[in-house]
Amino acid sequence: MRIKYEVSAGGLVLRWNGSSLEALLIGRGEPRVWSLPKGHVEAKETHEQAALREVREETGCWAEILSKLSDISYWFYLNRTKHKKSVHFYLMRYLSGDTANHDHEVDEARWFEIRAAKKALKYVNEKRLVDLGLDWLQQEGAGTFEAEAVAVSRAAGDSSA
Repeated sequence: MRIKYEVSAGGLVLRWNGSSLEALLIGRGEPRVWSLPKGHVEAKETHEQAALREVREETGCWAEILSKLSDISYWFYLNRTKHKKSVHFYLMRYLSGDTANHDHEVDEARWFEIRAAKKALKYVNEKRLVDLGLDWLQQEGAGTFEAEAVAVSRAAGDSSA
């Protein structure tokens, strides 16, 4: 049997929206299968560059990498070929963009409150990435969204910020 090895990269993109943390997911098919944005690493492209490009293409949004989350490897069969896929995932912070500008490879890109995102994700390994991202924020990223939260509070007229 033929084996094909594939390498992809993607990210868990987070943003602060008022009083809640949100994650950006992509959906395919009907009913929707929700997952994290990811795609193939191109020639002469780093894993980080591929992850940022794929997030931009599949979601219409720009992000920046905060940390490496984890690598996920799995096997699948397609057209009588066994595939081993390794995906390098990064924790990212949303910078700008609109989910309406996603590319043709996905049917929908949408923000979910973080707990709803974990529930909506189809794959257990991706659900685990949400936990890893939250762990990182709790341990290392105390100020990661602080400026954004202050700006949102001020825009909403909260003088305590």
